[in-house]
Amino acid sequence: MSKVIGRLVKAMALLIGVPALALFTYDMIAVRPHLAQIQDVLAQANPEDTNPPQLIRELIDANAGSPAPHATRLVTSLVYSDLAEDQSHVREMLWRILLPMHLKESELYGLYAALAYNGTDHGLSKFAQRQYGQSLGHLSPTQAAATVAVTHAPTLYIRDPDRLARRADTLLRRAGHEP
Repeated sequence: MSKVIGRLVKAMALLIGVPALALFTYDMIAVRPHLAQIQDVLAQANPEDTNPPQLIRELIDANAGSPAPHATRLVTSLVYSDLAEDQSHVREMLWRILLPMHLKESELYGLYAALAYNGTDHGLSKFAQRQYGQSLGHLSPTQAAATVAVTHAPTLYIRDPDRLARRADTLLRRAGHEP
């Protein structure tokens, strides 16, 4: 009986240890070397993108559930711009696990706000300035919601302002604000 238990313990150690070791190794080889580049993105971004107002954070959560998946996709696209589609899915999945271990949640919001495509260029603050002539912190709730909503489908929403307004209203309701 003790042989069976010993083998089960070894099997469990292998089942847990090997994937953990592989993930740690991938982190050392693929993620950590790019952390300085990621920090540079945040350092060079508009300060309001780097540290978005609370309303913008709530709307990002309403739009994407959390900043982590979208920020990770944006970062992997930045770091690995030459990957084929099938390679990017596996890499992105691994980065979704590892990147939040290296960055604070506020930094993930910052990456989302700084790197999100807004129909013309990147950044929520650039869209707010271009569209409303205001910084993120001075937008009305409806304007803030539209600024975040446009990142969901920029080409579609810029061509169809009514659809953008409906999406913005939806985000406001999800975030617990009245449209």
